[in-house]
Amino acid sequence: MKMSSSCLMFLVSNSIFLLSLFSFKIHAHRCTEDFLSEAHSRNLTLCKRYKHSNGVEFAWNFKNTTQMLQVMVGARLESETGWLAWGLNFGPEPSMVGTQALIGIKQTNGSFLGDTYNVTQYIKIGCNLLPSPIDLNIRNLTFTALGYPHYYIIEATIHLPQSVNGSRINHVWEVGKVAMGMEPKIHDKNLQSYDGTEIIDLQTGIATSIRAARRHQARIAHGILNIIGWGVILPIGVIIARYFKKGPIHWNEHEQWKNAHATCQTCGYIIGATGWALGIWLGTRSKYYSFPQHGAFGISIFTFATLQYMQTLALRLKPRTNDELNTYWSIYHLSLGYALLTVICVNIFKGIRIMPEEEKWRPAYIAVIASFAFIFLVFEIINWLKFKIDELAKKKDSTST
Repeated sequence: MKMSSSCLMFLVSNSIFLLSLFSFKIHAHRCTEDFLSEAHSRNLTLCKRYKHSNGVEFAWNFKNTTQMLQVMVGARLESETGWLAWGLNFGPEPSMVGTQALIGIKQTNGSFLGDTYNVTQYIKIGCNLLPSPIDLNIRNLTFTALGYPHYYIIEATIHLPQSVNGSRINHVWEVGKVAMGMEPKIHDKNLQSYDGTEIIDLQTGIATSIRAARRHQARIAHGILNIIGWGVILPIGVIIARYFKKGPIHWNEHEQWKNAHATCQTCGYIIGATGWALGIWLGTRSKYYSFPQHGAFGISIFTFATLQYMQTLALRLKPRTNDELNTYWSIYHLSLGYALLTVICVNIFKGIRIMPEEEKWRPAYIAVIASFAFIFLVFEIINWLKFKIDELAKKKDSTST
């Protein structure tokens, strides 16, 4: 089997190029005009919008000399009930557990009530999160529904302890869709929710932790590599094997189709396996959350793709055409291949659903699938027409004789 190294380099270089387009630091975007106007009316000079973390907006003003922090946090709560939380965590890292939180809860009548909550480790074992005193000196705590639809804000003035370093402080935010009375229920299990943490310099607004940004870039790389390897190149290899062997495109001289098929499967396997390995690494680094179904599908894909790839490399071991086992081997190879493509498609959509960029990635991948479906349909129609023409030609030859 001859594999074109130039093809492999082309695919890898294009993958790296795409990664460079999609890799960016997360979180901060410009606040919306309405929220910015509200912030300026309260003399809040700094403002950030966490677009990829449920769209939460955070405006504040910090006086380093007095350790006085004035904050305003806002988000849309479009469900019948819902909740918005923001707080500070004086522990070693920004995380939900240990946060001294301010939580506002949207009631069924549209009002917005709130209180202070001490988020302890017991909520991770199913204990209810109820209002409780916190270790923050808070004044002017208010919970307000703004005039424009579904927007709710939390405001407070906090006197930080002198021991707290305002240039490096952990703050945490979250949005949930379900609440009962003054008890917020669990938020959605997606990255938009799990990424609601940051180490921030209150004087400049700059995020001082690059770990979250690198983790987000790794997720982007994982997604793109798997989409390109498993979701694009492997199906191209299937198209070559199905339609370039006997037609409608004749590419059977010196078994060129077989070399092209093996090359595509090799390139797809290498790129997909790289993305899979990156996903395994992300899973081991995810301390507070996991996506077991997506991970299990990924392991299955890698396992059966490895098996299928080894079969591609071992074509010489394939039973000969006149061998009785050849039929069973072909059925097995084709069935596993098409089943693998189906699982790959399902798991790519599962991965896209997890990502904050779902709104952009989903239609893009649907367009890819639609393109492949169109190619399959066109080739199948051509094959069917060719079959009918050959059948008519045989009938004509039989009648003439």
